[in-house]
Amino acid sequence: MSWETPPSFFRGLSLKDLGTDEAYLNISSSSASPFYLYTLSDDCDLCPWQRESEVGAVGRLLKKVHAHHPLRLLVRSSGSEQYIRTDSGLAEDNVICGEQSKLFGQFGVYDLDLDSCRLVTALEPVNTWLGLLVCLLVYIGLGALAFGLKKLPGQPIHKLERWLGWRDEKEATGKQRLRSLDTFRGISLAVMIFVNDGGGMYWFFEHATWNGLYVADLVFPWFLWIMGVCIPMSVRSNLKKNVGLPTVIWQITVRSVKLFLLGFILNTLGGWIDLEKLRVPGVLQRFAISYFAVALVGNLLAKVKLTGGDKTCWYTDLVDLSAHWLVMGTVLCVHQLVVWLLPAPGCPQGYRGPGGLHDWSPDRNNSGCIGGITGSIDRAFFSTAHIYGNPTAKSVYSASAFDPEGLLGSLTTIFQVWLGYQAGYILQVYPDVKDRVGRWMGWAVVTGVIGAVLCGGSQNGGWVPLNKNLWSISFVLVTSCFAFVLLSLLYLVIDVKKWWKGQPFFYAGMNSILLYCGHSVGYNLFPWHFISGDMRLHAERLPEALWGTSLWVFIAFVLYKKKVFVTV
Repeated sequence: MSWETPPSFFRGLSLKDLGTDEAYLNISSSSASPFYLYTLSDDCDLCPWQRESEVGAVGRLLKKVHAHHPLRLLVRSSGSEQYIRTDSGLAEDNVICGEQSKLFGQFGVYDLDLDSCRLVTALEPVNTWLGLLVCLLVYIGLGALAFGLKKLPGQPIHKLERWLGWRDEKEATGKQRLRSLDTFRGISLAVMIFVNDGGGMYWFFEHATWNGLYVADLVFPWFLWIMGVCIPMSVRSNLKKNVGLPTVIWQITVRSVKLFLLGFILNTLGGWIDLEKLRVPGVLQRFAISYFAVALVGNLLAKVKLTGGDKTCWYTDLVDLSAHWLVMGTVLCVHQLVVWLLPAPGCPQGYRGPGGLHDWSPDRNNSGCIGGITGSIDRAFFSTAHIYGNPTAKSVYSASAFDPEGLLGSLTTIFQVWLGYQAGYILQVYPDVKDRVGRWMGWAVVTGVIGAVLCGGSQNGGWVPLNKNLWSISFVLVTSCFAFVLLSLLYLVIDVKKWWKGQPFFYAGMNSILLYCGHSVGYNLFPWHFISGDMRLHAERLPEALWGTSLWVFIAFVLYKKKVFVTV
């Protein structure tokens, strides 16, 4: 049966009423008594059963359900409770059909017969993976074609090769650069644009609802980490040029203020210019704060002479940065002490959940507890009107306002940038490839193991779950682990073996701030974005997101060839 042809009980309704990742659940009963449907999504951690609808006597209920996470169903003869905790025992009272879990498919129709308590598929869902496979094969084909053209001999394509940067070894900037760093930055930027453009509406390309680590959650920490890698280069340059400390501090302050103001201005996109509701924190604001702290510490505690090229041993970088580590360790300890010991008003001490329905009970209302003390500090400092009003936890947990770029999380963000600084300092100290890659991979193991222990290797478990909204220390360590590994691989492939020059991501990495701001401003502008029909299918949304991303990368390529580079 095709998805355009509805079953008999579905006559008179249309699948066009369904949105992306939605399905229909038909519940029917021949009993003379009413029944009540309770649901619980696997995406909602420690949440209670929620009463959704009443099934009338000898009646039928046709209900929309989401099709991105498994949904648990429970049918009871009593609907006096709006919420039921799974550990309260009430979930077993008055049960007509016991708990069933189902991962529904997009545009599928499912029939739950209360007489037999059987859940069957009445109309098969569409294939949501086909579009992803086709787009992947297209990009692989384009990459193979480019590689094939590169290998072809003869003069006719020599100009094309030079145009694409395959044989032109001189950088457009006239400077020797570590191409792997710019490529890493470009990869992060391309992924950011893609997920911001919807990522084809696939849930795993979005941000995690609260705890967890999805594709979109990698972008921001990687950007910050790369910024940390670059800071030792500027420190070394200042030392070589004998730039006075007051001048250095002034330069750091000016750049930080520029980043903060630029981010503040971008917060007004979409008509958010009401001064009584203008959001203060933001992505570039977090960049500004963390850059200021790490660059300031790096320059204040810098050695008179960096040891790059001199005789070094395995602990040289650790000894050189021992004072820096003391400062950053103190920053991290302050954050942890505040999170664990300072109670938020009306919340349990050390609470770090999303509030709302999370860990709900009849005698406890978590509506104002989102983020615990982290959220409480932002609401007290900025006021609720000036922080982000639509956090990822709002739709699932019925949570209140929370800003993922707030004040307290800036402390662990500073530590993440500092881990990048450590990676960049290794570049300055150790000239040998084995020493560099070996130390990066060593840091990857250390950060990865500690992060896995803290989160218990699970999404919601462990002492400190992975959480981008809170910028938890486990989140910092795990994302930094991936960054150390990716930089090592790119460094070997691009700068050492020269098997690849980083195209096309290298070009995006050379103009990251311009592409970030341009993408933010052009978010709903043609030709980057367009609508054709209702575009509810993943196969329709995915090419549109990839088109917008590819167009921005091409713009970066044109700017690179014209030697146009924008920095702050």
